[in-house]
Amino acid sequence: MNVIAVAREYNRRAMGQNWHHACDPTLAFSEPQHNQVLEIWRAKAAARKMPTRTEMTARDVKQHLRHIVLIQREEEKPSRYRWRLIGTSVTEIVGHNTGKLFNDSIPAEHLPRWIEAFDMVLESEQPWRFLGRVHISGREYLRAEHLYMPLADDTGAPAYVMGYCRYSPRYQDNDTISDDEIFSLPGALR
Repeated sequence: MNVIAVAREYNRRAMGQNWHHACDPTLAFSEPQHNQVLEIWRAKAAARKMPTRTEMTARDVKQHLRHIVLIQREEEKPSRYRWRLIGTSVTEIVGHNTGKLFNDSIPAEHLPRWIEAFDMVLESEQPWRFLGRVHISGREYLRAEHLYMPLADDTGAPAYVMGYCRYSPRYQDNDTISDDEIFSLPGALR
């Protein structure tokens, strides 16, 4: 997979469909905590593409746990995802959905982009950065910057996504992704 081409196409479509977010496989994070979690993931992966779900424990990310989500892909073509763990800071945004399918917990108008984003993470077998504006539960005043990392099941197949999700106030109040979000993307991804 040419991740730069995939990211560019995803971002073009996101802008055209007013998804108010973008992806960045170069992992140019604005906060150091994202890189701390990424280093834990990389250490667990060692020489492999990704660690297994059982290798990434709550103990490994305990200082970041309130910002962690764990998502499982239960079916492919079409993909169906289930929330396995939602940290307390993320629960404030997406609700108490642990154990629920995306289809039962994400507004229908947002479901296709969420599924496509997680499919990209699993199919590329690499971490991705996603950023943009929150569109859930009246939290539109927030911006999001997330790290999503693939995890393998016990057979080695990519089946889980672990996310480190951070939210902060937006500085612009309009319907587009703010300039600070767009300009934080490498030029090839805009």
